[in-house]
Amino acid sequence: MSLYKTEALVLRSRKYREADSLLTLLTKKRGKVSAIAKGVRKANSRLRGGVQLFTYNEMLLSEGRNLDVVTQSECVEAFTTLQNDMEALAAACYWCELLDSFLPREQNDEQLFTLALAGFHLLALEYDELVVRALEIKLLFSLGYMPSLDRCVSCGQSLQAEQKIFFSAKLGGVLCSSCKKEDALFFTLEVLKTWQQVQRMKLSKLNRLKVSAGGLKILDEVLEQFLIFQLDYPLKSRRVLKEIWQAGRS
Repeated sequence: MSLYKTEALVLRSRKYREADSLLTLLTKKRGKVSAIAKGVRKANSRLRGGVQLFTYNEMLLSEGRNLDVVTQSECVEAFTTLQNDMEALAAACYWCELLDSFLPREQNDEQLFTLALAGFHLLALEYDELVVRALEIKLLFSLGYMPSLDRCVSCGQSLQAEQKIFFSAKLGGVLCSSCKKEDALFFTLEVLKTWQQVQRMKLSKLNRLKVSAGGLKILDEVLEQFLIFQLDYPLKSRRVLKEIWQAGRS
């Protein structure tokens, strides 16, 4: 079995047997892989600090037939603030589930690894709703799952500032008022421009973006429908995060 060294993010960790853990890792060298950390739940395990959920690590793995084996791991960054706040924890769990759901296994893409790591850095600093929506948009854009936003996907006409517009996840983009479908969601030019700006801008500049509460609500609903359409199922952690935010507003 060959060994390989790589940077890795721990997206998922599950108990396995008496003292092992099954991990879903996003690695810089080999993309998303499944691995086992043997004996990691023992009190004297040297691996424990380098295989915790949300951590960014330098790992040495042994390639296996079905599961790779973590032989060494050194934690580079633990993002401890994500563990100390319920909202931050829920946001990080959602980011992990989103990455795990969309990323194919063992498909190396260093840009996606960089985005995933940037997402953890950003959530560790601030975890408001716009940040989470921006991460959704950035991931969809990086993977090529972007809807058409510049013209009506049905008739092809350019959108006019004075007309009402709508969004169809099934058709993959915006609709003018003449082409509205029953299942289409109400959309606005503010939301459209926000989506387009997020696609273009660096995440580090996100705090410059201003969106109304109503615009954020529409963006949330549209992205939720679009994500479900792409995956064929809703993400549980997204619903949990939404419930936490709603409880905080009440």
